[in-house]
Amino acid sequence: MRLANLRLRDGNRSLAVCRVDGSMHDVRKLPVEPATTIRDAIARGEKYLQALAAAEKSNQAAARIDPQQIAEVLPVAEPDAKLFCVGLNYRSHADELGHPIPKQPSIFSRYGTTCVGHEQPILLPTSSNAVDWEGELALVIGRTGKYVASADALKMLAGVTCFNDVSMRDFQERLPRITLAKNFDGSGPIGPWLVTLDEVGDIDNLEIETRVNGITMQKSSTREFIFSVSFLIELISQVCTLRPGDVIATGTPAGVAWKRKPPNYLRDGDVVEVEISNIGILRNTARRDG
Repeated sequence: MRLANLRLRDGNRSLAVCRVDGSMHDVRKLPVEPATTIRDAIARGEKYLQALAAAEKSNQAAARIDPQQIAEVLPVAEPDAKLFCVGLNYRSHADELGHPIPKQPSIFSRYGTTCVGHEQPILLPTSSNAVDWEGELALVIGRTGKYVASADALKMLAGVTCFNDVSMRDFQERLPRITLAKNFDGSGPIGPWLVTLDEVGDIDNLEIETRVNGITMQKSSTREFIFSVSFLIELISQVCTLRPGDVIATGTPAGVAWKRKPPNYLRDGDVVEVEISNIGILRNTARRDG
C-alpha cells in the first residue's frame, strides 16, 4: 500500500491511499476510521493498515480525489520527526570521496522542518552556490522501540520512501561539522509516498537512480550498502527511542556534483528526480530562495 500526505485546495489536509496508476483516494471517504496523516495511520498498527487497504479496494470510485483538487503533496515526514542520516553507506561514494570503507557508520541528524514534498521546490539559498543532490532510500519507523535487536529490526519499519539529502558543499567544506550544511530550509525532499514493506520486495536489492534534467547522475543498488538496514536500526535504537514517523536515510551512492570536474551544482530551474525500484519517483525543481 502507498500512503501520501496531501493538502487540498480547500486548505484541508488529507491522507490518501495511492494506486500504481497514480490515482489517489481520500481516507476520509472510506468506510474506516479516518487517519489524518501517514504517521497517524502507521501508529495505529498493522490491523488498521490492513483495514485501510481493504476499504480502499472496495470503495475506489467514491473516494477518488480529483487531481485538480490537490494543492500539494506534503512530505512523508512530519516537521517534528527525528531524521537520522548515514554519511557513508555505499562503497562507491566512499571511493569517490577518497575515504576508506568505514568500519562504523557516520550518522548525523536533520530537522523535519527542512523537508519538502514531491514537486515542491528545492530552495537554493542566497548564502550558498554549491547545492548538491544525494538520492537515498529512506526507512520510515512504524512502531515505538528502544534497544532493538538486529533480528527484530525490520519489524520496526512501516515502509520506505525516496529521499534527497540535498547538501550545501561550501558550508560542508568550510565548517568542522556537517550539521549546518544539511539543515537548510527546503533541502530535504522526501516522498512522494510511503510504500509498505509488502510491496517493496527485498529491501537489500533495490535499484536507485538520480537524474538532473533527465540525465543520470547516480545509479546503483542497495546491494552496495556497507551497513545493513537491520544494523542501522539496531544501532540508532541504542541511543534513543524510535517512534512512528521517524526516518533513517540510508546514504547515497557515487555520482554527486561535488566530486565532478568541474562540479555541476544545481541551478535555478534544474529538475531533480530520485527513482527507486518498487517505490516510485520523487521529483523536485530547484528554485532560488527569495
